[in-house]
Amino acid sequence: MDCSIIIVNYNTKAITNNCIESVKKFTEGISYEIILVDNASSDDSVTFFNEIKDIVFIKSSENIGFGRANNLGAEQAKGEFLFLLNSDTVLIENSIKKLVDFFKNKEAELNIGSLGCVLVDEEMNYNGCGSNFTSCAEEIHHYKKIIPGLKYFFSDEPVNLFPLEKKFFEIDYVIGADLMIKNNVFKNMGGFDKDFFMYYEESDLQYRMKRAGYKAYIYTGTKIIHLEDGSGKKIKNYSNKKRIITHTSKNLFLKKNDSENFSKYIIWDKFFLFINRFNTKYTSQEKKDYENAIKRTLL
Repeated sequence: MDCSIIIVNYNTKAITNNCIESVKKFTEGISYEIILVDNASSDDSVTFFNEIKDIVFIKSSENIGFGRANNLGAEQAKGEFLFLLNSDTVLIENSIKKLVDFFKNKEAELNIGSLGCVLVDEEMNYNGCGSNFTSCAEEIHHYKKIIPGLKYFFSDEPVNLFPLEKKFFEIDYVIGADLMIKNNVFKNMGGFDKDFFMYYEESDLQYRMKRAGYKAYIYTGTKIIHLEDGSGKKIKNYSNKKRIITHTSKNLFLKKNDSENFSKYIIWDKFFLFINRFNTKYTSQEKKDYENAIKRTLL
């Protein structure tokens, strides 16, 4: 089999089904399977998807997050390639075959470890593909720019624009919304680190892959619509919950992959947490929950 397409669902039956239907509609010329992992949805997703006969349906008894859910799917995957596809994406052309073909044709020449394509919104405007690895120094620099009294000493830096006009280009990591990796490479790397619930797990995996000699690329010859945060918005207290998960995952990434500089980062992160106490966007309890959660990652 050429490709195992792994999709994770959490309380988003409608958009997940739209994603699956778009895969079936546009994917041809390759052999593939669709593996759907449900993260203990509380809507009627389980009943609905359990009756779809042409997908592999895996039910998790709890919400184990993005990375671990994809690991579950990968355990049963039969394809030469894994294509990790967000549930809030919609195919508009035969993107998966185009990515598989590019990967096969260029793998040896470019030493491809991971591959993605251009993501767009519903108006076909560019809205992401991947980014550069962060570091303690980069995060400290960011804090210095946003702290009152210090930000005036730093000029705005130009946005890092990727060369979308090229057929392909190298990048530090491909966003997890449309991530293609060889099945054997994913498993040899141990899959996603289970300590990441959501966010930065794809950065961590591809950071490990880069250290092993693999490279990440974006192929611009196809586009996929990404609605963004389709399942995240189902989380109660979404804004505060999201910033806790994101900040926690960032600190885990830095502690794991830039440990020699993490002690310096801790000082700035604690200062940032102190400033957060004056943030009027959140309630006192939300700010307390946020601060306590992040402090645990700095121990």
